[in-house]
Amino acid sequence: MPRVHIRRIRPTWRHERALWRRGFGRVAGIDEVGRGPLAGPVMAAAVVLPPHYKAPWVAGLRDSKMLSPRQREALDPLIRRAALAFGVGAASVEEIDTLGIVGATRAAMLRALDQLAPGPDSLLVDALRLPEAGLPCEALVHGDALCCSIAAASVVAKVARDRLMAELDGQYPGYGLAAHKGYPTPEHLRQLACLGPSPIHRRSFGPVRAFLDGNDVGQ
Repeated sequence: MPRVHIRRIRPTWRHERALWRRGFGRVAGIDEVGRGPLAGPVMAAAVVLPPHYKAPWVAGLRDSKMLSPRQREALDPLIRRAALAFGVGAASVEEIDTLGIVGATRAAMLRALDQLAPGPDSLLVDALRLPEAGLPCEALVHGDALCCSIAAASVVAKVARDRLMAELDGQYPGYGLAAHKGYPTPEHLRQLACLGPSPIHRRSFGPVRAFLDGNDVGQ
């Protein structure tokens, strides 16, 4: 089987159409952002777009990682205005360290779902299942690249988290959070070694834990 190049894929309405045909009119696409960073919360968005929705901007919809910051910022208000409902949820650094990143991601997704009014009647989720939601749920690997609703959620989540990390940069200066958004870039690792972890660094993540363990050994 030939290897699928995710970067070349455009999201479609295929999965939503299958659910609409079954009578599920409010399909929520759900995605997260921020599983890999060393600092800051993990965040998720849930977006319910109108059935059979058409607009010119949909042609530019992609997994948020495939879009530039300018493209994401342009799409975010269009998605929010078009949506029947949308919500954003977060799980804190403390929850990440306690629950693990997968458990915290699920918590953020459920909080995003709680923001939806009216609520959805079915879910399309990037990679994870959410049995706790008590709704029909399909987990799609690479869902943010394949499914319009999940791609829309990925954009909303990414824009929300990037803005939050820019705010946190002002509260915890020196790490460059506004630039790298907490991801383990060389500059972030250099500043982490120089300044030590801030209150929003994830103690359970390897590079942060290694720094703390090294300090413990030296004391």
